[in-house]
This record gives sequence, structure tokens and C-alpha cells, in this order.
Amino acid sequence: MRKNIFCVAVLAIGFLSGCAQMSPIASTLSDGEIVANRLFIDPNNHDAVAKHYEDVAKEMKAKLQAKKEQLEEYERHNYYYGRKGQSFRSHTWANMRYLEKSIEENLKEAAIHHKIAQDQQKRDLSLRTE
Repeated sequence: MRKNIFCVAVLAIGFLSGCAQMSPIASTLSDGEIVANRLFIDPNNHDAVAKHYEDVAKEMKAKLQAKKEQLEEYERHNYYYGRKGQSFRSHTWANMRYLEKSIEENLKEAAIHHKIAQDQQKRDLSLRTE
């Protein structure tokens, strides 16, 4: 009896260890993309922060373009989608509105950080001339 319990315990531990995640924990974005090992950006380097926001906006623009193409495909062939077509259409519209708002916010943040970087450069130049 003890031998059977021991075998079951060893098999259970072996099975559970086989299912364990071996890579570091990664966060996920809203679309399910896994983000692991993001590079650290110094918050005082406003040029790098602005570039980061611009890059994120560029990625979102590509996603927005893909959503627009999906919607155009739906409009051309809406009979393929049947009853689920209306929810697909409204879901795609909602995603497009979210992406447009996020692009706008990221570009505003990039502009703010560009302005801060310019002000820093002006301050540094004025300190050097004094």
C-alpha cells in the first residue's frame, strides 16, 4: 500500500514539475502579447522616453491599420460572418477607437518629453556659459 502511495506521489510531483514555468515571469499586454525583459529607460533621459512613446505609437498605428483592413474585409464579405458579424464589427470599431485614443496619448507624452529635453539642453547650455 505504501509503495502505491509513494509511486503516485512521485508521478504527481514529476507531472507538476514538468508543467512548471521555467522562464522568468512575463507580463502580458491587452492583446495577449508577452513582454519579457524590457530594457530599462532612465526617466531623466527625456529623449529616450520620448522615443519610447513614439515607438509605441508607431506599433499602435500598425495595429490600427490591421484593424481597418479587417473591417474593410468584413464590409466586403459580411455574409461570411453570419450572426457573429455584428459583434465582430462593433468589437473591431471599439478596438480602433481605443487604439486611436492610445496613439494620441502616446504622441502627447512624446511631445511633452521632447519639450522637457529641449528645456534641459537650454538649461545645460546656460550653465556652461556662466
